[in-house]
Amino acid sequence: MPHLQVKDAEIYYEVHGEGSPFLFCSVTGLDHQAWKFHQLAEFSRDHKVILFDYRGMGKSSKTIQKYSIKMFTADAASLLDHLNVEHAIVCGHSMGGVVAQLLAIEYPRKVKKLILASSGASHPGAHGIPLAMCRDMVRLGFEHYIREHTIATGWTKEFVAVHPDLIERFLQVRMSGIAPLENYLYFVLARQEHDHTERLKEIRVPTLVLAGDDEKHGATDKTHWHAAHELAKEIPNAKLVVLAGEGHHYLATNPGVAHRAMREFIG
Repeated sequence: MPHLQVKDAEIYYEVHGEGSPFLFCSVTGLDHQAWKFHQLAEFSRDHKVILFDYRGMGKSSKTIQKYSIKMFTADAASLLDHLNVEHAIVCGHSMGGVVAQLLAIEYPRKVKKLILASSGASHPGAHGIPLAMCRDMVRLGFEHYIREHTIATGWTKEFVAVHPDLIERFLQVRMSGIAPLENYLYFVLARQEHDHTERLKEIRVPTLVLAGDDEKHGATDKTHWHAAHELAKEIPNAKLVVLAGEGHHYLATNPGVAHRAMREFIG
């Protein structure tokens, strides 16, 4: 199991396939395993797929510390350096899309194209841990909260009713790969505190923005749907694709339409 030693952490990573490098950045506090549902098999056929775990979770060091998006981005850049990779396609989902954007802004030679799935330049809500999250974690407990929140944001009610087994398989992977509670809360703080909205025009690479049309609801006025539309408006050379009938976790449970858009985009 390969690890990269950076200043104060060991970063776990995997490399699969041959071809143009393709880096994947995960959602808040989730390890690399979610990409193994569909993206690894699909894109390692003709790309060098690079997966990794953020510090604080998965098979990387689990030191409890104050994290930042800038820190995760620097770790990703160090990994690409370690692998002698320049001009990678970079795909980030949700918080991973924030990391991918900052990678393109601060390490532009590292990024050839961007794919931003249900992401934004900042996270809606408070700069601390959102009140609703605190309330629900206390009421439900950490693991029950993660399950319920994932279901509520991940899929339409119709999809949940028809595909309970598929969703349960995803939840098993998600729960096995979620960061420990205290680490997870520091991930949330890093996500909530970050905002590079004013720097979006610095992104000069072709960018594909994906969003599900069932992502218009949430705890704040600025949902993933709204954030994706803002990215598409502010990033030069960005293309927006809205996926009909999809919630937040289409990449894991219904990837076909997204993959077609991604394939068309990367050429």
